[in-house]
Amino acid sequence: MSLLRLTGLEQYIPRLEPSLTTYIVITATCFLPAIVWGLHVLLGIRSRQIEPAGCRKLGLRIRSHLADQHSEKYSGIASNQRNNVATWKVKSLWIYPVKSCRGVELNRGTVIGTGMEYDRQFCFAQLSSKFPTSLDMPQEEKASHTWKFVTQRSIAAMAMVKTEIWVPDPSSPTYTKQHPNVQSQGVLVLRYPKLNNASTLWGKLMNLLTSIFGMAEHSVHIPFNPTSDQIKDNGIITEQMQIWKDSPKSLKIASTEFSDLWIQDLRFYLGITNHLALFRVSKEDTREVYRCAPRKEKLGYQPTVGFQDAYPLHILNLASVQNIGKKLDKGAPPLGALNFRPNIVITGGEPYAEDSWKRINIGEYEYFVACRTVRCLLPNVNPATGVRHGSEPNKTLKTHRRIDEGDPKNACLGMQMVPASEHGEIKVGDTIEVLETGEHFYIKQ
Repeated sequence: MSLLRLTGLEQYIPRLEPSLTTYIVITATCFLPAIVWGLHVLLGIRSRQIEPAGCRKLGLRIRSHLADQHSEKYSGIASNQRNNVATWKVKSLWIYPVKSCRGVELNRGTVIGTGMEYDRQFCFAQLSSKFPTSLDMPQEEKASHTWKFVTQRSIAAMAMVKTEIWVPDPSSPTYTKQHPNVQSQGVLVLRYPKLNNASTLWGKLMNLLTSIFGMAEHSVHIPFNPTSDQIKDNGIITEQMQIWKDSPKSLKIASTEFSDLWIQDLRFYLGITNHLALFRVSKEDTREVYRCAPRKEKLGYQPTVGFQDAYPLHILNLASVQNIGKKLDKGAPPLGALNFRPNIVITGGEPYAEDSWKRINIGEYEYFVACRTVRCLLPNVNPATGVRHGSEPNKTLKTHRRIDEGDPKNACLGMQMVPASEHGEIKVGDTIEVLETGEHFYIKQ
């Protein structure tokens, strides 16, 4: 006699007559979730990147050097001094190949006149106008439309767009000098969450699975520095793209105006209604840096930038970040160095000691510290989730860090730098020597 009969539960079990229909219903009920989950996984696998031929991926192979950034040992000078003098060191290095998208952490890097090699060479922009445009619109009317750069300041979800740099690698079994990836000096890989059309039953089902099992991703490969043949073959054109008060001529790599389906998907994910395009820095038109930067007469070259806001390099003291983090309103998410998108994160001394630096050595190379970094609302975006906090850390920064008479209404954290020469090397662990200190006065754009 069965356990169900003994316990009296048998009466609650429905009896199904054995038939083909019964077996189909039972099988579908048991296995349909597994089949749908398998399809979701399969689609996710299909969306994963294929490694660019002839190249290797740039970046760390170990855990982030910022994994312990909230440790008290980085909060001040006590454990990092010799003869009461701070021992400053490079803790972490970052490049951001696409402006306002997720960065790449390095163990070592090359510094050129425009900053870290590979840094901010690409930028997304939307077509801004007072009226819609179309492909058949006369050119003189299109001329009144302007491509304007976009960042996390207005589109926080850009924090979820991952970037990778793959550089030519002669040791790769697929490497040849003639390979397009080698000819273009490498490949930029973009990866971003894949959303489905919620107006269809399949789209709703896939979005439900995404919420349960994790987000699938699109990936796209883009020549890092396209050759003239690649520019011609891929229909890449040069257009002006406005970034702050500059409008440099830039290479329009992809655009929703045409048949670039991946960027249509990305626009849908970011929630942008205007046309969206990806631009690359062009050698035809450079953005020269003046304001607080040293001039050509002093350096031997005129500093320029790619798609950075204003200066080639941004250095950030982890002790300063921790000090601000301790002052945030209750309930605000933990504050980290990546909220401020630095190139060089340093440790070893007291908070805000860097405010007065004018000239430093990092390793074997010299840098001019041009000015303080004036902060906007971008640090309010959580770099891990792409979610913007309503007030922090901007509120706390403005309470405690409005320290520069050149811009007394805004807060400062971190310093902007210009390399003393157009070629240098930098690595994690490099010692920093402060050569000169003095006053700073921020000059606005």
